[in-house]
Amino acid sequence: MNTRLRLAVIGPGRAGGALAIAARAAGHSVETVAGPSGAIPPALAETRVKQVGRLSPCDLLLLATPDDVIEETALRLASDPPPAGVAAHLSGFASLARLEALERAGLEVGCLHPLQTLPSPQRGAAALAGSTAAITARSEKAAALLRSFAQSLGVSSFCLEDRFKPLYHAGAATVALGVATALGVAADLFEAAGVSFSQSRGLATRVLENCFEMGPDHALTGPAVRGDQGTIAGHLRAAEAVSPELAHQYRLLGRTAAHRAGHRGESFEANNDRSAGGSLP
Repeated sequence: MNTRLRLAVIGPGRAGGALAIAARAAGHSVETVAGPSGAIPPALAETRVKQVGRLSPCDLLLLATPDDVIEETALRLASDPPPAGVAAHLSGFASLARLEALERAGLEVGCLHPLQTLPSPQRGAAALAGSTAAITARSEKAAALLRSFAQSLGVSSFCLEDRFKPLYHAGAATVALGVATALGVAADLFEAAGVSFSQSRGLATRVLENCFEMGPDHALTGPAVRGDQGTIAGHLRAAEAVSPELAHQYRLLGRTAAHRAGHRGESFEANNDRSAGGSLP
């Protein structure tokens, strides 16, 4: 894309900051207005505008505020609309209805949700290229602008209906939290065994690749999938000896895997009382 966009970001935190940094690197003009925290990433210090009323005319206004204050922010902006063509929020969950005040004020509205982990503005900006983003929009004009903006950052995009956003975002949250949570339990078990978690990188990488090549359910392996009760009982006893909570977390993961594999988690239910500390509340 050769078009240089004028971008304004309200609340440049982890998500908004990442997009703003990536947008500047792509050659777009960027202005930022701090959110409730008042913080602006150092890399964006020179883009700071103290008040929304001082923003220059822009093509795209991004509301990068927390979900709970999107509607409040839109209502406040609608009383004196900034000179923007399209206004979009970044929430994968929130409906476009939260921007209705801006739509009534004459702005096109939409949503751009990067399907990527953005732990900090800098790391998030570096991770955007090669990822994907969900786009929800009221009009083709807004959708086209958001697609073009995403493409300029090296981000492919797909259309997402507003009514499906809660399910979509639940899936995204499960990927982000589920993978990290499972690996966190694994790290605790490895550490208790005196083995560095880093030794499992090859295994974790291959499992993740298998999930996308074969499908997650077909990628499942191990005693939970085989229903190997003796091994499962041994795992639970060993984990219980380290921590009842660790055994409980392992049991939850194993039970879920067993269900996904077509079992009913009997091995984990049957072994609930076999572990050294008995059943957990």
